[in-house]
Amino acid sequence: MRADKLEKLLSIFIKFGLAVLIIILFSQQIEFTSLDLGRHLANGREIWHDTGLLFRNFYSYTEPNQAFVNHHWLIGVVYYALYRLGGFNFLSIFNIAVWLGAFFLAWRLARQRAGFYWTAWLSLPVIFLFSQRTDIRPENVSYLFLLIVWFLLEKSQADGQKRRLFWLFPLFLIWVNTHIYFFLGLAFLFFWSVSVFLPPAWKRLFNQADFKDVWRAGWENLRSWVKYFGFAILACLINPNTGRGLLYPFNILREYGYEIAENKSVFFLENLMSSPIFFLFKAGLIFLVVSFFVFWLVRHRLNIFEVLLAVFFTGLALFASRNLALFSLVALVLASRNFSELSYLQQYISRSEILFRIKLVSLSTLLFLIFFSGFYLWSDSQGQHKIIRHNLGWNLTAGSFDSFDFFRDSNLSGPLFNNYDLGSALAFWLYPKEKVFVDNRPEAYSVKFFKEIYKPMQENSYDWNKYRDIYGIKTIYFSHTDMTPWGRSFLRSILNNQRWALVYVDRYVVILVDKQNTDEKIVDQYIITEPVLRVRLRELSASSDDSGRLYLASLAETAGQSDIALEIYRQILSNNVDDVHALASIGSLYAARGDMAQAINYLSRAIDSGRKLPSIYNERGLAYFNLGRYEKAAADWRAALKLEKHNTTAVSYLKQLNELQTQGTVPAF
Repeated sequence: MRADKLEKLLSIFIKFGLAVLIIILFSQQIEFTSLDLGRHLANGREIWHDTGLLFRNFYSYTEPNQAFVNHHWLIGVVYYALYRLGGFNFLSIFNIAVWLGAFFLAWRLARQRAGFYWTAWLSLPVIFLFSQRTDIRPENVSYLFLLIVWFLLEKSQADGQKRRLFWLFPLFLIWVNTHIYFFLGLAFLFFWSVSVFLPPAWKRLFNQADFKDVWRAGWENLRSWVKYFGFAILACLINPNTGRGLLYPFNILREYGYEIAENKSVFFLENLMSSPIFFLFKAGLIFLVVSFFVFWLVRHRLNIFEVLLAVFFTGLALFASRNLALFSLVALVLASRNFSELSYLQQYISRSEILFRIKLVSLSTLLFLIFFSGFYLWSDSQGQHKIIRHNLGWNLTAGSFDSFDFFRDSNLSGPLFNNYDLGSALAFWLYPKEKVFVDNRPEAYSVKFFKEIYKPMQENSYDWNKYRDIYGIKTIYFSHTDMTPWGRSFLRSILNNQRWALVYVDRYVVILVDKQNTDEKIVDQYIITEPVLRVRLRELSASSDDSGRLYLASLAETAGQSDIALEIYRQILSNNVDDVHALASIGSLYAARGDMAQAINYLSRAIDSGRKLPSIYNERGLAYFNLGRYEKAAADWRAALKLEKHNTTAVSYLKQLNELQTQGTVPAF
C-alpha cells in the first residue's frame, strides 16, 4: 500500500473513532427526574393552548404571577415534536447529532489552519470534557450555533463573500428563542469587529496620525461588518419579550435565589466532589496558554480575535462549571491553530521516509488511544461511573414513569410539595391536573421565595407547619436523590413525622400523604411501614445499578435504616472494591456508630482510591481524635486546609485542639 494511502486510511479510522467516542458518551439513558427536559416538553405541548408560559411562572401554584422571560420556548416545540415522532429515542438521537455537528464544525475550523495531526490529537481530551453536558439541554444547540457563526465569519473573510453573513439574521432569530446563550454569538461578532478595527487604527496611531485619521483607518475595514452585527441585534429583538428578551442574559443572575452546582466554579466543586474532569480542564487551560506562547514565539505577534476568544471563554469556564464543554470546543480550535506553528520544524527532517514513519507512529498511537478510550468508557458505564454517569442507552432509565403511574392510578391529588430537582418532570407528568410547588428555574421565582419559604420549610418544623397550612399541602412528591443539606434534613424529619404516611418509594422518589387530608382507604391500602420499607429497599437495590444503589443507601440512612444502608454499600463494593462513594459512606456510618477503627479503615481506603476531599479528611481526623491519636488528627485537618484554604471545619478543629493542648488536656506533639 502506498504511503499516502496508508496515512489517509489511518486518518479516516481516527475520525470515525472520535465520532464513535462522542456517540458512546452521549448514548446515556435519560434520568428524567433531575433534568429540565420535562419542562421543555411541557412548553412544547402547552404553548398552543396558553402563551402565558412565555411571560410568567406558568407551572407553579406558589408564585404563578411572577414575571418570567421564557428564552427557550422554541426548543420545547422542537423537543415535543421529536418526542411525538419517536419518543425519547428520537430526542437522544437529536442530541447526538447536535454534538457531532458542533464537534466536526470545530474540527473543520481547527483543521483549516492546523492540519490533521494537531486537531486529531487535541480532540481526544476535548471529547472527555464534553462529559460535563451529556444530558439533553437547549444549550447544546447553542454550541452548534456558536460554531456556525464562527465558520460564517471566517469563510466570508477568506473568500470575500460577505453576503453569506446575511445568514446571521435567521440564525440569531432562531437562537434568541431557543437558548439564552445567543449573547455568546453577539460576543463573537463584537470580538470580530474589534479585531477588524484595531490593526489599521493602531498602525496609524503608531505613525502619530491624528485621531480622525486613526478612526478613519479603522472604520474603512469595520463598516462593512457593522451592518451584519446590526442585523444580528435586530434578529435578537424578535422574541416574545422583545428588548427585555435581548437584555435578559445580563439580568438573569440578579434575581437568582437558589444556588446550583453547575453555576459554581471548578475550584469550588473540587472541594465537594472528585472528578477527573476537573484535572482535564486545568490541564487544558495550561495547554491553551502555552499554545499562545508558542504562537508568539514563532510569529512575534498574536491574533487579537483569538486572544479575546480565549480570555472570554476561559473566564466563562472559570466562572461556572457548566461552561467546561463550551470552553473545550473553543480551546480545540485555538490550541490546534497555535501549536500548528511548530510545523516549521519539519524542515529539519531531511528524509521524507523518516517524516512518514513519525506520522505513521503518531497516527497508530492515537488510533490505539481512541480504541482504549472507547473500552474505558464502556467499562466505566458498568462500574465506577466517573465519566459515564448513567447506563448506556437511548431511552429513559428504568422506572422513570413508575411514580407518575402510581400517583394517577391511586387517585392522589395536590396541592403538592416537591423539591427543586423534580419540578420539571412533574410539570410534564401532571400539568394541568396539578401545578408544582417549585421547579428548577431559579429565575422564575423571587429570591424571597427560596430564602424565606422553600429552604426554611425543609430546615425546621415551624416553617414547615406554617406553610403547609397556608398552601394546604396534601401530598409530598420528593426526589430522594436530592443531596442538599436542607433536602436531607427534610426527608429525615418527614419520614419520622406521624402525620405523614409513606405510600410510595422507588429508585428516584418518595411519595407521602397527609393522613388528616387523605382518604383513609388510600392510606390503608398503600402505606409503607418500616418492615415493608426494608423489604422494598432490598428489592430496589437488587434491580438497580451501582449509581442507583448509592441513592437507595442514602435513603436508607435518612430513614434510620443504617443496617440496610450498610448492606447496600457492601453490595456496591462486591462489584467494585474501590468505589470511593461507598467506601466513604461506610466510613461515615461506622463513625456514627462509634466504631472509630473501622471508620478510619474505610475512610483511608476512600482517600487512597482518589476521594481526596476536605470533608473526608475532616471526618477521618475526628475519628483519630476520638481514638486519642491527636498528631494524626491534626495532620488530616491540615490536609483538608491544604485542599481548601478556608475550610471552616478544619480551622475550628485545629483551634480546639490547640486550646486543649494549651490547657494541658491533650499532650503536645
